[in-house]
Amino acid sequence: MSQTVQTFQLGTSTVVTLPKKLGIKPGQKLEIKKTKNGINLKIDKNKGFLEALEKLREAFKDEDWEEYDKREKIRRKSELERIAKLKKAW
Repeated sequence: MSQTVQTFQLGTSTVVTLPKKLGIKPGQKLEIKKTKNGINLKIDKNKGFLEALEKLREAFKDEDWEEYDKREKIRRKSELERIAKLKKAW
């Protein structure tokens, strides 16, 4: 499939408009590579770090974080007490 598109200037960038039927959504990242035969555009499949964090947040959204913090404080306190006892014994 070959199609001709026109570019235009936007600030210091040259903008290329892509036909809607290509299915590229606004904000979607594309990898661009200059070759000896021209320019290649490829949909960037790598998810950004923030997108990965968002998915993790969704996975743990039902966790009761206040209860988790309470359990962690108790665990840390007991570990510190155990370490203090070991130091005395040693």
